[in-house]
Amino acid sequence: MKPRVSIIILTKNPGSQFGEILSAIERQSYSGPVETVVVDSGSTDGTLSRAEAHGCAIYTIDPEDFHHSKTRNFGAENASGDILVYLTHDATPKTEDWLENLVNPIITDQAGVVYGRQVAYPDAKPMNEFFYSHFYPDQRNTLTADDATDTRQFFLDNVYVSDVSAAIERDIWERYRFQEAINMSEDKDFALRVLDEGVNIVYEPEAVVYHSHDYDLRENLKRRFEDGRAYATIAANGEDNFVSNGVQYVIKEMRYLVKNGYIHWLPYVVLYDFTHFFGFQCGKLLGQIEDLER
Repeated sequence: MKPRVSIIILTKNPGSQFGEILSAIERQSYSGPVETVVVDSGSTDGTLSRAEAHGCAIYTIDPEDFHHSKTRNFGAENASGDILVYLTHDATPKTEDWLENLVNPIITDQAGVVYGRQVAYPDAKPMNEFFYSHFYPDQRNTLTADDATDTRQFFLDNVYVSDVSAAIERDIWERYRFQEAINMSEDKDFALRVLDEGVNIVYEPEAVVYHSHDYDLRENLKRRFEDGRAYATIAANGEDNFVSNGVQYVIKEMRYLVKNGYIHWLPYVVLYDFTHFFGFQCGKLLGQIEDLER
C-alpha cells in the first residue's frame, strides 16, 4: 500500500471556490489513503460547512493566533500522514494526477521535499500570467546542498519553493519543522535548512495547481514589503542581485505583453512593477534595520 498522505489547508474565508478545491482533491488518482486537514482561523463564509460536507478533519483557531509557521506546524501535529502535503485555500489542482506527481519523488526516495508548479487562473491579469510562467517553469529541477550556499540568490532564483503546493516527508518535518520565529517566507527558510542538512528537494512541474492573486496596487505594495522584510531576515549571505534580476524580469515581461497583444496594459504594469520593487526594497531595508537591532 502507498503511504498515507495528509493534505493540510489553512483557511480563512476562501469563498465558494473552496468547495471546488475540495472536489478536485476527491478526484485525485492517488491510490493510497488520503485525509484532508483544515485549520480555519475565523471563516464566516460557509468554509466550515463545506469542509464538513467533504469529510475533512477540521480544527479552528482564533484569527489573532494565525501565524504562517506556527499554524502550519499545528496542522502537521494534527495530521496522521506519512507525507504532509500543504495546499493553500486558493490553489486548485489542475489535473487528477496532481497529488500522485507531487508525492512520487518522496515515495521513490528522490527527495524529502517536493514543490509543485503553479499556473495562473484563466482569468488572471496579464502580468500575473507572465509572473507564473516565468518563475514556475515546465522543466523539472533537483536542488541540493550546493544550491543553498548563496542564500540571497537561492531566494530570488527559486520562487517556486512555495507552500502553495508542497509535499514534505513527515520525518523531515519532525526534524526541522517551520521556524516559529519566521512569520513570512517560512517555506524558503525551511528549504534552506533542509538543503543545508543534505536533504534533496525536487521541483515537480507535472504537479500543477491553478493559483494567482488579483492584487491591486496597494495590496501588491504591502505583500512585496513583507517579502522584502523576510528576504533580509532569511537570506543573509551572498550577492544581492534583486535590482539587476528585476530589470531583466521587466524587459522580458514587456516583451511578453507586446507579443501577446497586451500593449494597452503597459501603463498599469509599469505602476504595478514599481509598487513591487519599491515595496520589496523598503521591506528589505526595514528587515536589515531590525536584524541590526537584535
